[in-house]
Amino acid sequence: MALLWQTSHDLLTELVRIGVEHAPFPPPPHLFEGIPVIESAPDTIAQQAITVDALDKAGFKRIIVTHLESERPDHVRRAIDEERALDRYILETQDDLADHFLKERIVEWLRAGLDEITPDSDRWFWGMALFTGACLGRPSCIKEDGFHLLESLALGRPPGRWQTRAAPGPHHLDWDGRDMEGESVEVHVDGAIAAAWLLDIVDSIEEGSPLPEAWWAEIVNRSHLYVPLRMAERLDSKLTDNEWSSILIKIIPHLLRTDAPRAGAIVNAILANGDEKRRIDIASLAERIVSESISIGKTIIDASLKEDGDAAVIATSALPVLAHHDPIEFMIRAMRASQHEDSRVRRRFVDSGLRMAMQIDPIDEQGILVNLIKMADETSQVRIKRFANEMARLDPTAGLRLVQRLAENGIEFTLSE
Repeated sequence: MALLWQTSHDLLTELVRIGVEHAPFPPPPHLFEGIPVIESAPDTIAQQAITVDALDKAGFKRIIVTHLESERPDHVRRAIDEERALDRYILETQDDLADHFLKERIVEWLRAGLDEITPDSDRWFWGMALFTGACLGRPSCIKEDGFHLLESLALGRPPGRWQTRAAPGPHHLDWDGRDMEGESVEVHVDGAIAAAWLLDIVDSIEEGSPLPEAWWAEIVNRSHLYVPLRMAERLDSKLTDNEWSSILIKIIPHLLRTDAPRAGAIVNAILANGDEKRRIDIASLAERIVSESISIGKTIIDASLKEDGDAAVIATSALPVLAHHDPIEFMIRAMRASQHEDSRVRRRFVDSGLRMAMQIDPIDEQGILVNLIKMADETSQVRIKRFANEMARLDPTAGLRLVQRLAENGIEFTLSE
């Protein structure tokens, strides 16, 4: 335990010193009227935080012991010599325990600084210094709970429980299709300024911080944070940066309800400038996006069908969803899929979209079956013939017309009796 304390204290010291390099910090959200808060010098803030942590060994022990009581693995509990097994477990998980301590120390100091009745301005500055240092020097300790802390800053509420819930929508597996009434959330002006200031620092990290990927989707999912944290400006600044493409793609389904035009701009930018992997990634979202925005979904499908690779195959799977929302537009794209040069696209369409096309056009006036039979894809011929026979049973004239049109193209085709 002594070694863990020393390691944790050394890390806290390092992170606080990194954090104070970005001073001055935003002022505490809760100020007493007529009593201005005077921020100490950066070195003074660092020294105060380090000294308080060094003196608060009881607080360190409380944090670690509480965590171990709830997270102690079964093999430690079942050990004959449990104390020895626990010491070994602490040694093996030293980095994870240090991360937990740092996160809890940030929570503790910010909770005191955000207290609405008796705010502690000193602990506010200590917490901001450590939080900033953790974002820059050890994001692993706040990757999971960092957004909760960021939202607490924006709302001016002490951390300790999730302040809000993400907006429901088709990007959630358990969504029942109904629009739930949004929560009434009031953002604290000064708190939002502090949260945006911290987010600016995180976004400026050049080495590729994991925090934006963890935080941006959560922010976009909460409309009350989108404007105060200037997310539109952040998204626009990364549109042409290929290193941010994967993050932008992941937030598109969440962004559709908050800022649909900007979601469309991201889609267009990635389709125009992204590499093949990014285009495949965005094509895989088409099925989800069509349910929320038909126009953006059609853009993805159209751009993907112009290619011959995996993106076209994946986008073809979204056509049945489009059929439920806009049958006419579906049939236009079904015709393109039936004429596609890539046999995998045609197979995917036969498997996923052909039945829907035959329900909309039961006598094949547009010639989708003709196109598929002409392509002579042996893998799909059995299924295609079954559709042709079903059509002929329902409308013998349509079956005869199909045989005639194929004969005009030099293809002999026989329907089942």
